[in-house]
Amino acid sequence: MVERPERLPHIQLQLIIEGSAKPFTSVGRKQNPQTAANLSNRQGHGKRLKSSLDFLISDWQYTQEQREKESKPSLSEKSKPIILQIDPTAFDSNDLRKFGIEVVAELENGYIIGASANDPEFSELQKKIELFIQQQKGGNKISEIWDIIDGSRRPEYILSAELLNEWEQIRDEQIYTVDVGISCIGAKSRFPDFPEQKPDESNEKYSNRVNKWISKRDATYDEWDDLAFERQQDLTSFVETYNGRITSSFVEADIPNGAKLPDSFSCRIQISGQGLKDLVFNFPYIFDVSEPDEFAEIIIESTSSDDNTPAFSLEKPDNNAPKVCVIDSGIQERHSLLRAAIDSASSRSWVPGEIHITADGVKNGGHGTRVAGAIIYPNTIPRTGSEKAVCWIQNARVLDADCKLPKQLYPPNLLGEIVGVYHKQTGTRIFNHSVTGAVACQTQYMSAWASTIDNLTWEQDILFVVAAGNLPLNGKIGSTRLSIQDHFAANRQYPDYLLENSCRIANPAQSFQALTVGSVSSISYKVPPCSSVSQKDQPSAFSCSGLGIWSTIKPEVVEYGGDFVKNQGTPPDITSPKEVCPELVRSTLSGGPAVASDNVGTSFAAPKVSHIAACLAAEFRDESCLLYRALIVQSAQWPEWAMSSNVNKLQVLRQIGYGIPNINRALGNFPNRVTLITRGERRLKARQAHVYQVKLPEQLRSPGEELEILVEVTLSYKAQPRRTRRNRRKYLSTWLDWDCSGKGEDPERFLARILKEHDAPDDTDKGDGIFKWMLGKQNNHGIVRDVSRSAGTIQKDWTYVKSFELTEAFCIAVVGHKGWNNDPDATVPYSLAISFESTQANIPIYTSFVEAQVKLEIPTQVEI
Repeated sequence: MVERPERLPHIQLQLIIEGSAKPFTSVGRKQNPQTAANLSNRQGHGKRLKSSLDFLISDWQYTQEQREKESKPSLSEKSKPIILQIDPTAFDSNDLRKFGIEVVAELENGYIIGASANDPEFSELQKKIELFIQQQKGGNKISEIWDIIDGSRRPEYILSAELLNEWEQIRDEQIYTVDVGISCIGAKSRFPDFPEQKPDESNEKYSNRVNKWISKRDATYDEWDDLAFERQQDLTSFVETYNGRITSSFVEADIPNGAKLPDSFSCRIQISGQGLKDLVFNFPYIFDVSEPDEFAEIIIESTSSDDNTPAFSLEKPDNNAPKVCVIDSGIQERHSLLRAAIDSASSRSWVPGEIHITADGVKNGGHGTRVAGAIIYPNTIPRTGSEKAVCWIQNARVLDADCKLPKQLYPPNLLGEIVGVYHKQTGTRIFNHSVTGAVACQTQYMSAWASTIDNLTWEQDILFVVAAGNLPLNGKIGSTRLSIQDHFAANRQYPDYLLENSCRIANPAQSFQALTVGSVSSISYKVPPCSSVSQKDQPSAFSCSGLGIWSTIKPEVVEYGGDFVKNQGTPPDITSPKEVCPELVRSTLSGGPAVASDNVGTSFAAPKVSHIAACLAAEFRDESCLLYRALIVQSAQWPEWAMSSNVNKLQVLRQIGYGIPNINRALGNFPNRVTLITRGERRLKARQAHVYQVKLPEQLRSPGEELEILVEVTLSYKAQPRRTRRNRRKYLSTWLDWDCSGKGEDPERFLARILKEHDAPDDTDKGDGIFKWMLGKQNNHGIVRDVSRSAGTIQKDWTYVKSFELTEAFCIAVVGHKGWNNDPDATVPYSLAISFESTQANIPIYTSFVEAQVKLEIPTQVEI
């Protein structure tokens, strides 16, 4: 099991001051050159837009006439599809409603999938174009509408990469199964602006205006619900006209009033090729069409293993021990090394036709059994003695005996049901999800699978631990996922090939609020003429890499999931001897030993992180999963090879994220390390900032001291997702980041600066405080270029400093920013961890840090 040395407890961080920035009015921004050029060429730009719009309208009218002749399903005359490109900085996409356009989906670089909103002739847009040409009031915003895109290009903005590659080969009569996303928010894409109290307005009058705003907000929720139902009916009718059918229930953001915002629903459909083409080109509210993901595990030949079942005895965990739900192929529940930890009363199967079979039917040792074993035994499996299990294992079987996810199971529906069963009925908070798609995830929008994880995580206090995905050993998968042998045959060498787009993490590993786990090798193997592809602590030959969607750091952490061995051939032959495979519990239902080192994959790295999460849940029972996620990432560090000066740090970050987590650093401290954490629920609104202060011991700051100190900071938060918006600031209801104080900057001055800079343009140099961080708050501000720590909902950064460079105290501010939600009462929860570690293990700093912390009263809130 896990050897745990004596640990010192984490210290509570002190919130010492908080404040809010005043409501934003305007900030001078540089005008985009394209917008400026349009302003200086009103005739040319205006006439070009007018011509594009006229063509769109006439083409739609022709399409409608043809539809009637061909008996195709009728389409609403009130809604015509349109794709535009707007100035992504200056033009608020929500303002398109003033032009009579509903935003169906917002893409990157200013591209908008839209539909006319009860204005089939786009009359409002035409009026404003004319005002722009005539240099009249109300027309200038047209300069920020850069282009109206030809409708024939809709597939490239709507289809997944896999489906787009196959689009020209779609046959009219063939039946296709696809997943679709439909926008259902209408022209009212957000609430009315919350009223601000006027200087001479009485409290009673202001209260009445607020109550009216609340009534309008609640009425808007009702309108969204009605619109979602209407569009579900429209889609059903459209599909059935082509003798197709909806094969899943609708997955939608069905959100309680006052808390959340619906924006779309998704489902799986079967439809003819002719119907699919019609749907993509002409159904106004569709924004996502993709083929169903298929789960593809690495298939390798079995190698020699331990034929003797260990005499070790696993004891039942405590009754109130944490529960970890294993979403996989089932588990051999009576296995001698697992049965004491199995919560058999909660076992369920979702496999069609086999809902009463929860056993792991995958041949050659199973899959879910191995995953469950890695949660209980993250390192090696004891051969003698006994020990109590750290957690209960729950069995949610979703993969069939071929280790495939049946197409009848639509992952968003499936995960909603699983969380409903296990979290709501048994209080389960940790879900191990080693099931991923076979191809690289999309980076232009969040998939329904990944956004469902984000939404479930937002709604409940749960943690999904997700595998990063694996590269196939042989044979290309789909049109985008190349195998390891393909890369070697193309003379792409390890580890360079891991940075190819075809090696990107698999769906749903891009989920913002899941913890994604890649794999590293546990040994360096060399038995001439063979050697391991990787070396010890380096990324496994098969482990999918980041960055994730919108340049988020994925995978966040890595664990030991095995490696491959190659010979000197060109291209080389690849094998997997037991020396490079992790030792795992093995199903014996189809024969074979109980324990084996005969399989590899990120599927078996993820449960080792679930083990750490379970230990944290046992240690910090009353704390949120956000803290568990923060402490796992905070405990992770890059191995020694990654710190070498000649290693490309961005490539390291893409391959192994923040590094290998350490259970002992996650759970506690040592004499040379101290970690300070937030306790309980901390929530933040947009435009609000919380400032925490850490006092640094005087003896540590002595001019005579030249200790090297590692400083680490991790922020973990969650927010409500909105799938039709394709960048992090619009995808999340509220987004957070953190900042560090400058040298000699007291908390009050630091807070004032943070709030003053709140609305500064993105390209403003805001600095990074007293430290030179590894990543930095903004792109190109840290040691690693072309990336920032602020992209995701888990934000870690670290630096090495000399002790004499430290000041008496320094502060960290957690800052809230407005996302899609303009409700001023909307808050998001977070956890924060800050660590100091002497790189010389024999130099104690823990006690002096504890003594230096002084509790300060929180002053009254500040508005700047």
